[in-house]
Amino acid sequence: MKTILHEDNHFVLRFNRGDEVVSLLKKFCQEEKIDSGFFHALGACKNLKLSYYDFQLKKYIEKEFNQDLEIVNLTGNISQSDGELIVHMHGTFSDKEFKTFAGHVVAMEIGVTCEMVITKFDHFIVRKFNPEVGIKILD
Repeated sequence: MKTILHEDNHFVLRFNRGDEVVSLLKKFCQEEKIDSGFFHALGACKNLKLSYYDFQLKKYIEKEFNQDLEIVNLTGNISQSDGELIVHMHGTFSDKEFKTFAGHVVAMEIGVTCEMVITKFDHFIVRKFNPEVGIKILD
């Protein structure tokens, strides 16, 4: 991963082939003291793990995709929960037949590159567990 630009509260990052985006983004935010913010990105990946939250069962269902994929869009936020940095990321992806699918990104290895813009906020965004829906939500 490389920082391409840092200007005020904005960062442009480039993830390289083989980088695991979720863990590297969390590490970058910890090092740069980015406690809260939003991000978006595009690129190409492989070895993707997505999840879907089943509202009735109140649990995540995971699925792995071990193929070359276009990252049509990644969108997410950075928040805090009980002193822990949380990277919440959703993505839309397409395969070689131009079929798209989407979900909550659990893990993603870059196949070619990923270009990301982060906007850092000056104040915390906090997540708290909501028993009605069964997950931590922005509070």
